[in-house]
Amino acid sequence: MFAQTTLPTCKGKDIRQWHSCRGIIDEDEYSYAGDFMIGKFEGRGILEFTADRYQGDHYQGEFKNGLKHGFGMYFFANGDKYVGEYQFGKREGKGTYTFSNGKPALSGIWANNVLVTKMSNAQDGSKKVNDLQNPEFEKKKIEALKASILKDRGADKSESQPIKAIGKVRDAVAIVIGVQNYKNLPNANYASNDAIQFKDHAVRYLGVKPENVKLLTDNQAQRADILLAFKYWLPAHINAGKTDVIIYFSGHGLSQEQVKQRYFLPFDVNTDLLEETAINQKNLFKQISQVGARSVVVFLDTCFSGVNRGGQTLVQNQRAVNVKQAADALPVGFSVFSASSNQQVAYGDDSLQHGVFTFFLLKGISADQGMHSTRQVNLGQLADYVTQKTRQFALNNNKQQDPKFTGNQQQLVVY
Repeated sequence: MFAQTTLPTCKGKDIRQWHSCRGIIDEDEYSYAGDFMIGKFEGRGILEFTADRYQGDHYQGEFKNGLKHGFGMYFFANGDKYVGEYQFGKREGKGTYTFSNGKPALSGIWANNVLVTKMSNAQDGSKKVNDLQNPEFEKKKIEALKASILKDRGADKSESQPIKAIGKVRDAVAIVIGVQNYKNLPNANYASNDAIQFKDHAVRYLGVKPENVKLLTDNQAQRADILLAFKYWLPAHINAGKTDVIIYFSGHGLSQEQVKQRYFLPFDVNTDLLEETAINQKNLFKQISQVGARSVVVFLDTCFSGVNRGGQTLVQNQRAVNVKQAADALPVGFSVFSASSNQQVAYGDDSLQHGVFTFFLLKGISADQGMHSTRQVNLGQLADYVTQKTRQFALNNNKQQDPKFTGNQQQLVVY
């Protein structure tokens, strides 16, 4: 299928709220029909350009974070066509460019929109590319997609419903960060989904008002975005001595041996310049401690072992360093719950569609059956549950992952 027919129709007028749904946008310069994630084109769809300089061009295929990404076909107004792989909006990977004027086709490996390695029959090596060679077949699938979306839209005109809070609403604020598709590093599988779901749980179960949640994912989680959120947005939402702060981060982490520091890696990090382009954990915690919050709880679905969630090395010859997170090393009022012990990997899992730690963290927050007899949950109960479930799941998959908690076990997290 060209699109995920199980996705519901996007609802509401605010496109920024469209998530895991199919929708249509008609703008002055383009129209799009297809899948959306976090308000951006992501999945399968068709993008037709209507502006004067592009009129007649259209693309059909895969998208990620609003850009052409994956396999697709681009039809030019002059009759030229490119069929193949894209990376973040540019021709990147195996592909074939054919000319309408009869010139020999360009087949091979592309990088930054330029053919860098010629192959006489490059497209034959990929079934996905061959499957895209029939424009009429693709056109029928696209029309079916549009018809399905319009039918769904006509059947249900209701606005998207806000998240309904189950937990007691309290004076709390949350910054939620998830970086899955790094600019220069291997992906952190499902990290964006982790963050989106945690945001929903923060509102539904942790008592945080929707307007008090700051969500940053992928290219919206660049170093400057994160630092600005903590420097300006967070203090603006704090009532001194009364507000509880919740921080969640899902993505890559790294330790630097020479200075024995831990870093959270934003979307645009350069691992050769960690101090200049990453987020220093110690400095960040110090800054948060100065905003006057009543308490700070930090959830980290990351590890500092130098590999990603699938075991892929982030930096060649990078060695993990055993930086102890002792209780006296944390600022007063801080509690930190991390996905794994030192030098372990914080795994992601295809069957869960989440980081393993986050999957059980979300279940614990939402009161997994048998975890507790009352609605209230303290950090000690939550940590015990998540640690046990994460460790057991990892062992069942021939892996080892032991979450670690440091802080006030008696502090309530679900009211």
